[in-house]
Amino acid sequence: MGYRKLEVKKGAMAMYVILLAVALGLMLTARQCSTKRIGERPDDIAGGDTLNVAIEISPTGLSLAGDTLSGTYYDLLRDICRRHNQPVKFHPYTRLEDALQWLDDGRCRLIVGDLPVTAEMRDRLIFVNPVGVDKQVLVQLADTTGNAVRTQIDLAGKTVYVPKESPYIQRLRNLSHEIGDTIYIIENAEYSPEQLVILTALGEIPRAVVNRATAESFRDRYPSLDLSVNISFNQFQSWALAPRDSLLRDSLNLWLGKQQ
Repeated sequence: MGYRKLEVKKGAMAMYVILLAVALGLMLTARQCSTKRIGERPDDIAGGDTLNVAIEISPTGLSLAGDTLSGTYYDLLRDICRRHNQPVKFHPYTRLEDALQWLDDGRCRLIVGDLPVTAEMRDRLIFVNPVGVDKQVLVQLADTTGNAVRTQIDLAGKTVYVPKESPYIQRLRNLSHEIGDTIYIIENAEYSPEQLVILTALGEIPRAVVNRATAESFRDRYPSLDLSVNISFNQFQSWALAPRDSLLRDSLNLWLGKQQ
């Protein structure tokens, strides 16, 4: 089967992502009210400045249900900032490479999303204390013909899609060495993990690797998805900052500790 349909649906999918990001951005702009109260001084999370946060559009990061913004991390960080009178502004992202660029150029100081704490990620970022645990999983269509990937070894010679700059890439490279065969990794610069799950469910791409929480969020909508093959062991999930921002990291760790 060829995957020319991917090109046909690319425009529609891209437009959907743009509209979703715009909608979330507009709602966030309307709600970006400073949590600072009159007569009170912000606690020293961001030195009194507005904390600009890149937040992933995902079930755990930031999502839109009707006209309501939600998400485990969004609610947690917003509550922390409200409690400590810290102004905060959220910048939604779907592609990790965008968030990394915002961190590099100073537009944002914190990346909030499902980021596994790996050695490769630690080479370029610093992390707050873990906020969750997850694992990487292979997403494919259920197959009764015997052609589906059943174990990691079955990935030999197979093609796997991942988002560009994602932490899944290094794990797949390591796995390729472990099984002694080539895994063809397609780094896609246009689609988020959620979109790759949808494209897999629609048969537009053969398989993808994302974190299990993201994949599981589509089970009810796409019951034909097979998520049985784990690509990694459990990994701590955390939020990331530039190495220059260790003081902000320490402040966030303090406030996260108080939430527990």
